Amino acid sequence: MSQGGQVRGPRSGVPLDLRARRGELRLTPREVAAALGVHTATVLRWERGERLPGPDVIAALAGVLATDRAAVVAFFDAHRPPPRPGTRVRATGLRTLRHRRGWTAAHVAAGLGVPVATVFNWEAGRAGMPLELLPRLASLIGAPAGSVTPRELRALLAAHQPRRSRHSGPLQRARARRGLTQARLADHLGVSRHLVGAWERGRAPRLAHQRRLAEVLGTDVATVSAWFATTPPLGLRPAAWRPGDLPQVLRDLRAWSGLTQRDVARHCGRSTSAVRSWEAGRKVPPAAQRAALAALYRLPAGALDAAIPGRSRPTPVVRRTTRAAR
Repeated sequence: MSQGGQVRGPRSGVPLDLRARRGELRLTPREVAAALGVHTATVLRWERGERLPGPDVIAALAGVLATDRAAVVAFFDAHRPPPRPGTRVRATGLRTLRHRRGWTAAHVAAGLGVPVATVFNWEAGRAGMPLELLPRLASLIGAPAGSVTPRELRALLAAHQPRRSRHSGPLQRARARRGLTQARLADHLGVSRHLVGAWERGRAPRLAHQRRLAEVLGTDVATVSAWFATTPPLGLRPAAWRPGDLPQVLRDLRAWSGLTQRDVARHCGRSTSAVRSWEAGRKVPPAAQRAALAALYRLPAGALDAAIPGRSRPTPVVRRTTRAAR
C-alpha cells in the first residue's frame, strides 16, 4: 500500500489500470475473456469500470494479468459508486397504486416533476424514488400537508408492491444449483442482468444465448430449448435438410454459433458479400468453402451437400438376392 492509500500496480509508483496492464502483456480482450470463461464485452466493461466482477473472478483476473490481487481490488474500488444509504425508497408498488386510482404514468410524472421514463424505472425496480419526492407523492394522493409521514408513505408503497411468485422457473432453479446470481450469470454470457431476469420471466433467449446457457449451466441444449418451448431451427436438424434448404441452414448455423457474417467470411477466406449471397440463396458456396463451413460448425465432411439446391438425397441401395442364393 502506497501513500494516499493507493495500491500500486506491477510497475512501482503507478496505480494499476486494467487496460494498460493488458497492453503491457500484449493480450487482447478476447484472450483475457477466453482465459476467464467470460464474454469479450464483459472484459471491456471491467476496464471501463462499468461492471464489477465477483471475488473469485478478481483473483483469476489478477492471475491472467500477472499482478497482485490487491491492485485489482483497488482498481474496482476506485470505480465503485459511493453508497448513499437512506436516500431512496423502493417504489415498485407505484404501478399498482396508480392503476387502482386510474392514473397514467404521465399523470404521476407531472405530479412529481420527473420524466415519464423515471416513473417506469421506479416501477420496474431499476431505480429507487428519492426521499425528497415523498412530500409531492403525499400531495398527489390528496393528503393534507404534513399529515402523512415519510414512514407511512414508504409503507404505502411497500403494501402495493407486486408479490413474487413462490414457484421459480427452470432457468432460475438451474442457476441456483450452480450457485450463480443473475449478475454472475450475465457476466459469463456477456449480457445484462436485466436480460437474464427477462429470460427467467419467460422471454426466450436468442439461439446463441441458449447454447451459452447450456454450456454455463452444465446441461444440454435440448433441455434449455424446452424451458422456453422453442423448437430447434432447421439448421440444427440435419436429418430434415432437403435440397434448396442451404440458405436457411447457413443462417441458422451462424445464429446458433453467435457469429457475424464477417466472422464467417474471415474463416472461409471470402468477402462478407459472398457470405451474404450464400445465406440469401443467390449463390452456392464452392466445395472448398462448404468444407470450411462444415469445419466451422463442427459438421461431418460433406454434410452441407444434402441441402444444396438441385441435389437429390441419396436413396438406400436394396440388394436383391437370387433364388439360388436363398
